[in-house]
Amino acid sequence: MDLDENSLDSESLQRVSASEEVDDEQTTSEDEQDFDISLAASHSYMGGGLSSVRGRVVLEAGWEGRVPVVAHHGAVFPGETVPMLVSNAHDAAIVQKIKDDKLFGLLCPDGDNGAAVSGYGALCEVYEAALGGAAEPAALSFKARATHRFRFCHMPKSSVPIHLYARLRLADVRVLPDVCGPPPLRAPGLDSLRSRRGLRYVDAALTAWPAFVYDMFDYERMRNIIKAYFDTLMLDALPEGAVSLSYWVASNLTLGARDRLALFAVDDALLRLHLEVRFITQFSRAQKCALCCGSCGGEVAQREHVFPMSSHGVHSNYTNPGGYVHGVVTVTRARAAPGGPPSADYSWFPGYSWTVALCRDCRAHVGWRFDAIKRSLRPQQFYGLCRNYVQPRHHDQDLADY
Repeated sequence: MDLDENSLDSESLQRVSASEEVDDEQTTSEDEQDFDISLAASHSYMGGGLSSVRGRVVLEAGWEGRVPVVAHHGAVFPGETVPMLVSNAHDAAIVQKIKDDKLFGLLCPDGDNGAAVSGYGALCEVYEAALGGAAEPAALSFKARATHRFRFCHMPKSSVPIHLYARLRLADVRVLPDVCGPPPLRAPGLDSLRSRRGLRYVDAALTAWPAFVYDMFDYERMRNIIKAYFDTLMLDALPEGAVSLSYWVASNLTLGARDRLALFAVDDALLRLHLEVRFITQFSRAQKCALCCGSCGGEVAQREHVFPMSSHGVHSNYTNPGGYVHGVVTVTRARAAPGGPPSADYSWFPGYSWTVALCRDCRAHVGWRFDAIKRSLRPQQFYGLCRNYVQPRHHDQDLADY
């Protein structure tokens, strides 16, 4: 009898233990919470003092004007959000002009070593702003959106060091056009028969170019390639128009400064998409694509580790308390070492603390490691790499050849 009671007790304990384990697993599963990627896009770390700016600026290609410009570490494409903090008392007049006109420019450095001004830049429109108090009359924190590409009206005959534009200064600029013509084979054929792709070859026979030339710049074909490439990132729907799609892809591809500037300088959206598809084809054919330290060339992360932590995509711009804007690419893992204690102050991703991340080989700064403050938050850890501190490289390429 005692043995039977003991066996029953043992069986009961096992059932209770198993039930508790199931309950714990269910509780853990229910408690897990995915990070809301719209929080990073809202730039809530800048505080709640920002308010919407009334009015919008409508500009057309060829517009010329004098706007405040400042040097940036790379090309910013139209559609990107740029948070900024200007606190230099010497920039009071420039700050007032930004407040009045709601426009400023970010200059692109040259594609070689970034030491000189390229003459190109992105025109940004302020849509949320907060003026500093009486103690800081020149302080201005704001969020802006890049809207147009521009070029200097009067290009200097010799190269201009980028550091001369480290602070805001006025410059005369001209807005560049965004060209996107109709499908080239539409004129010789009937739109009602356009769905029958075989007719494209008949249409091409009526022109001076073979069909494959038109296929190279076919928007739907290029869009399908781009969609397949970014499908693994589980992002929202891609932009529909050729112009906006070309800018979005340029912003989210892991490219070097020279290639980004080359895409930035292109006026034709279909040509820009064609070049981006070429990059995507290169990445797909390469055995391995890596992000390497810009100082020593050591591997920091791999392309398959790139993932979005913002609704804007895998790349976003963030500002630190000193007003420096970083272009950040988020990855699930990185070959990096911590460079100090963790901190949750001014975190770009609410719910995460940040730690400076250093290259394991040369100890150069490559970005930050972000750790979830709560165990239930997913992902528990990820890295934000500075786009201008790392360089993409194919497995069979030398860094200098990219």
